[in-house]
Amino acid sequence: MAYREEDLISNPTPRCACMLLLDTSGSMVGKPLSELMEGVNQFISEIKADDFAASSVELGIITFGGEVTKVLTFQSVEKIMEEIELTANGNTPMGAAINEAIKLLESRKNEYKKNGVSYYQPWLVVMSDGAPTDDDVFTYAAENLKKQSEDKKITVFGIGIGDEADLEELAKFCPSNRPPKRLKGLKFKEFFQWLSQSLSRVSQSTPGTTQVSLPPPDGWAAIES
Repeated sequence: MAYREEDLISNPTPRCACMLLLDTSGSMVGKPLSELMEGVNQFISEIKADDFAASSVELGIITFGGEVTKVLTFQSVEKIMEEIELTANGNTPMGAAINEAIKLLESRKNEYKKNGVSYYQPWLVVMSDGAPTDDDVFTYAAENLKKQSEDKKITVFGIGIGDEADLEELAKFCPSNRPPKRLKGLKFKEFFQWLSQSLSRVSQSTPGTTQVSLPPPDGWAAIES
């Protein structure tokens, strides 16, 4: 029996799958990448410190920089033992990354169903400092993801990093009632703290609940003029 199936049997807690889609293109080299990496590892530490969330939240990480890379396949956060390391290079195949994320989320939901484990609506967080470079692929992927979000199959968040992030492009896959937000400076720590608090609230709610009150994003979201 595969490890991921064993985990579902030994820990039947309702699951909340959270996929991070992280832009690691060449423009992220240096401080942006190091701050992002620190924020991701802080996020994992904070989820681990929450008894409800540690056994409920399953994390997956995909990077898109030159190519699409599966850094972490879904597993309970409490099982993650090593710090996440990221490298930056290349262009921004965001569309291909979105397609891979949708495929992995669907596969994990099927595993939940097969093993009789209830689950919350999965979360997909897309963070980018630019715009997609695989335009044809992105157009289809964005339309598909937006539809899944509006059909309440996936909770989607688009986060722009820095002034060059194209929020209009990110808006193409975000639901109309949750447009993308621009990160204030390099406040990755503040964003991931908000994310851990939000997922903690979700993990303490009843699966199937469509409305969970989330903390305000004031600490990390820039105000657009």
